[in-house]
Amino acid sequence: MSAPPAKYELEQPWLPVSEGIADWGPDFHDLMLGDRLRMAAFRTAIREAVRPGHVVLDLGTGTGILALWSLEAGAARAYGLDVSATVLATAAQRLDAAGHGERFVPVHGMSYTVELPERVDLIISETLGNLVDNESCVSILADARTRFLKPGGVLLPRRAQSYLAPVAAERAHAAVLAGAVQGGDASRIGRWATYYDAVVPWSAHLAGPRLLRDYGFTAADQDEYDVELTFPVARGGALTGFKGWFVADLSATVALDISGDDIGGGGSSDSWKHCYLPIEHPVRVRPGDRVTVTVSRRSLLAGESFGQRYRWVGAVRRGAEVMARFDHVSGPAAD
Repeated sequence: MSAPPAKYELEQPWLPVSEGIADWGPDFHDLMLGDRLRMAAFRTAIREAVRPGHVVLDLGTGTGILALWSLEAGAARAYGLDVSATVLATAAQRLDAAGHGERFVPVHGMSYTVELPERVDLIISETLGNLVDNESCVSILADARTRFLKPGGVLLPRRAQSYLAPVAAERAHAAVLAGAVQGGDASRIGRWATYYDAVVPWSAHLAGPRLLRDYGFTAADQDEYDVELTFPVARGGALTGFKGWFVADLSATVALDISGDDIGGGGSSDSWKHCYLPIEHPVRVRPGDRVTVTVSRRSLLAGESFGQRYRWVGAVRRGAEVMARFDHVSGPAAD
């Protein structure tokens, strides 16, 4: 069976979907349903985690597909929580049409503000951004674990790690420079004052990846941070920014790794893509150089559900000489 045609290309930058969750429409939900990497990993993990009689919370239920798989796996009841009343109504219709309407309980609102009538055995969520925390899932899932999960209950995903690597993504950089960005007008926020969704191939890596964050989605996790990373350059090229991605441990045997670049072949994620953190002025580097970057995350406003601001600031060094510096901040404060 041949692979379906790709809807996008390597190094094609898109405005980040994680910055506009409330605006997600049917087209993006259809894209997620067609994301074979995502669908296969979550379906396998749910079949492994759900036990007959379980009560499940699908946090950020969207189309309701994860709740559906939970009920098919034997769950007695599935709560589907979503901030969009329209999307939630569609999910309820789909679950009813599939014969599970009486066991699917729609819950409208933000997870921070709702209450459930009972604690659940399993919380399932894919409120992950391509850097893990750029949909505020760290605080959302930690809160859900505390208020909704039974003692001994399970969270899916169990944990997630974000990674970063310096890249020579010259095509993506040229597109940002020219304003040829998909999904909207980047000039309204500043072309270099945001990050992008783009599949950046492994062949563009200038150095090996480094761990940025490791989350267990507990109250001990901090979603505001400053992390300094140093990358010894392994191959020469034009440093145009950084590629970020996550690996999520969904269950005991299933990991979801979105770092792949096999567009159309099922080896890359259509819906998440990678996080491309560009620098405005490319820097020619060669083996032996060192790229240092400090990545910071701050909540955009106290109490705001999904907002955050990232900053990536650093330098390129050749021996004792500083070859270049860069400093970029995402979000309205950078304008």
